[in-house]
Amino acid sequence: MSSMDRVVLVGAGGGVGRACSALLSRKYEVLALLRDESRLEGLPEGVEPLIFDVERLDDIDGFMRELAARYGKLKALVYCAGVQNIKPVRVLKASEMEKIFRVNLYAPILFARAFAKRSVHSADNPSIVFITSIAAFRPEKGIVPYSASKAALESAARGLALELAPIRVNCVAPGFLETAMTEAYPDIYSESFKEELRRSSPLGICTTEQVCRSVEFLLSESAACTTGESLRVDGGALL
Repeated sequence: MSSMDRVVLVGAGGGVGRACSALLSRKYEVLALLRDESRLEGLPEGVEPLIFDVERLDDIDGFMRELAARYGKLKALVYCAGVQNIKPVRVLKASEMEKIFRVNLYAPILFARAFAKRSVHSADNPSIVFITSIAAFRPEKGIVPYSASKAALESAARGLALELAPIRVNCVAPGFLETAMTEAYPDIYSESFKEELRRSSPLGICTTEQVCRSVEFLLSESAACTTGESLRVDGGALL
């Protein structure tokens, strides 16, 4: 794979990442980042799978340098990885909270730092997009560390937009999505929950592809003067 200034690294282990990989592969050369080989099944065609656990924080710099040396400088980084652990704080272990912050906050900041090296990113409208969540703006019971990690990432994106310019750094904040992450909690995200959300949100429940359309926009020349922003894609759930 080689396409000058058209290489995009996408975290593709979950539903949003896979949808973004498929959509962006129509315009870019997509490197799909997966935690382990069990995630290879169902990967969209036309993307290059890469195995790397984002919790290996000390290895991120070297990993990114190797990517640029092998595939060419990267035009964009789309960080989609995220973990959630739905528990009240009274029973949540410190190790469980630490994992949430390692994946949802520390790793994306370190990936952004590695991307910002001149040997890694291209000069053609370089861009970073973090997938956050509307939970960053409206916390709920049972997901306190998750909400806090996403709120911190929103703040970090604005700081990185200042530090890393002219690299653009933005967020896309989805509302509830029907993905493997939410399907793992059927008792919480039940059919009645989803039906109420469809009824109460002006545009209902968004799809992963609709979220990825916003990512596509933020990578494009149409957003060449947009940085430090967050696009909510929630069907109006926060209105």
